[in-house]
Amino acid sequence: MKNTTKHTPAATTAAASKAPTEAPSAASDNASRRAALTETRVWQVYARQKYDEPLHEIGSIIADDVELARVYARSIYDEFPWIEMTLIPRESIVTVIAS
Repeated sequence: MKNTTKHTPAATTAAASKAPTEAPSAASDNASRRAALTETRVWQVYARQKYDEPLHEIGSIIADDVELARVYARSIYDEFPWIEMTLIPRESIVTVIAS
């Protein structure tokens, strides 16, 4: 038995023309999300394991506010028994000497 279904060029063209219009929308959403992640949302994480040692920079995180930054820092950098962990917004860091 032969397949009598015909694919018309108009139907194929209409389907093809819909696909590219949806893709830029998704791409523009991703671009706007990336643009929303500004330097003001980057937090530097410092911690120490003993009272007699200085704070060490252990990494950075991206979060919308300080409460979310606390949660992220605790969950991401929990591999050591820290006695103190501090968050500093990156835009608050002042460079004293730059080479």
